[in-house]
Amino acid sequence: MARPRSSDSAVLDATIDLIAEQGESTVTVDAVADRSGVSRPTIYRRWGSRDRLIRAAFGCLEYTLAESDTGSVRRDLVVLLRQLVGYLNRTRVLPSLMEAAARDPEVAALRESVDRRGRAAYARAIRRGIERGELAADTDVDLFVDLVLAPFIYRRVASQALIEAGYIAPVVDRVLVAFGQPVPGSDLPLQSGLSVRQEGLLGGRPGPARTRDLGPLASGVGP
Repeated sequence: MARPRSSDSAVLDATIDLIAEQGESTVTVDAVADRSGVSRPTIYRRWGSRDRLIRAAFGCLEYTLAESDTGSVRRDLVVLLRQLVGYLNRTRVLPSLMEAAARDPEVAALRESVDRRGRAAYARAIRRGIERGELAADTDVDLFVDLVLAPFIYRRVASQALIEAGYIAPVVDRVLVAFGQPVPGSDLPLQSGLSVRQEGLLGGRPGPARTRDLGPLASGVGP
């Protein structure tokens, strides 16, 4: 027999569902009570206010990346990005999280924490590649992380499109080539690791390449 969900889980799941359906700003405790089957007084006893309930629901989006040292920076990045894509495709409330973070310092701190931890995993993979000699010693690690994450965050959050697994390797290969790392079987022209700053996001058009405040993440995790 399946174990019943705890009242906390029922309330948080209902809150996330309502945020996904109608946006964070319109979610009420009454609506959460109706959806979860947990009484309004019980919700207030547990969380104290609507704002604290919303923050707790957004806190459920945190997740942990499983890192692997495969001996190849390309494979390490693909392993991480497969997890990110799975998370982004499951998570329906990232636009609402970003909107709430712009108004609520506590939600902003949560988003920044998730983003920071997610980016750190990618940075470690890139630094291992530098140590193995796969990437130049002066590779801009922060810029590399920006470029490898930006297409996935944009596609899911801005375009709100699901991401296909087949999108991962081509993005990784373009970024590696932009930083001067040849990819076996690829005919993409190499760029120098320094000129990528002037080449645009993935090479090809002049313009600023650096992107910031890409949101979670990078971490990507969640309902």
